[in-house]
Amino acid sequence: MIIASIRKYPILSILLINMIKAIIFDYDGVIVDSFGSVFEAYKKICRHFKVPCPKTIEDFRKTYGHNYVECLSNLGIPERDRTEANSIFKKEIIKMDHDIFIGIFEVIRKLRKRYKLFLVSASHSEEVLLKLERFGLIDSFTKIYCGANQSIRKNVMIIDLLKENGYSPDEVISIGDRAIDYEVAKKADISDNNIILVTYGWGLNKNEIGKVKIADSPKEILNFIK
Repeated sequence: MIIASIRKYPILSILLINMIKAIIFDYDGVIVDSFGSVFEAYKKICRHFKVPCPKTIEDFRKTYGHNYVECLSNLGIPERDRTEANSIFKKEIIKMDHDIFIGIFEVIRKLRKRYKLFLVSASHSEEVLLKLERFGLIDSFTKIYCGANQSIRKNVMIIDLLKENGYSPDEVISIGDRAIDYEVAKKADISDNNIILVTYGWGLNKNEIGKVKIADSPKEILNFIK
């Protein structure tokens, strides 16, 4: 296998990069610094349902877990109320004024000159499109795939992306910020060598990922894509 051979023959990593045709970006935690906004939205959800909310953003980070379903469960909001909670979140997050990470605008602009760029997010499309338009980045992406809080799973969106564009998993690079993004990429058969995870986002647990490339800042993403 090519991936196994890379460890023995490093020169093959250069050949692999030459095969890359597209780059798949996550939204929250990679492009936008949104976790503080998510925390504020969940404070309102907790007040609405009269359940305790973590007092600090670090405590909320632990409570959030893998995804919004786990978060609502950890907060003590029953399954019957999740649709209403999701509606509150959607209404509130659109109003939040979070920004993009310093340096990511330039990274995206550079990469789009050489590769097709796609965005795959579990966030609501209204939130994603509105913010990308405001940041001047919406035209950088060939297509944007959104699933309203994982009503469509991200790995399915990536698999659809590959099929629609005729890419093999070896021809794309996936960029995320959490262990769940690693799991999603693996379910789409993307190898560790083609996965970049960033540490500046929502919180990366390195114990839950394989031997992927780690970027500590947006600019470091470019070190892995040359």
